[in-house]
Amino acid sequence: MSKEDSLWFALAGTVVWAAATLFYAAFAGGLIERAFWFYALNAALAASALAFVFHLTARLRRIARRNWLAAAATFSAPGLVGAGVVMILFESLMPGLPPESLGRYGAFVAVAYVVVATLALERPAKSA
Repeated sequence: MSKEDSLWFALAGTVVWAAATLFYAAFAGGLIERAFWFYALNAALAASALAFVFHLTARLRRIARRNWLAAAATFSAPGLVGAGVVMILFESLMPGLPPESLGRYGAFVAVAYVVVATLALERPAKSA
């Protein structure tokens, strides 16, 4: 993977993480955390969005399948660091949310990046 590819993956990962975090901050207290099934649905949708953006970036940059693990690490790193900062400063960054939302946000992020890692580790189907 080139430095330019790494830059694009880091940028895409930052943008999609920021969008998911802003969505969570805006709607967690009033909508997302009201019912478990709705929280689970939103976590699945966020994970799907991250996986879609990763896959799209890998296809647009024409990254060989053997390099997807490195690409996934580069894509995930800004979001994981950002999520760590958000979790450390949770009370000041998301003042309207109860303390138990910290764990829910952490799970929200963990599920999303596990899906991206799974996508990167998936073996391609063999051609006939």
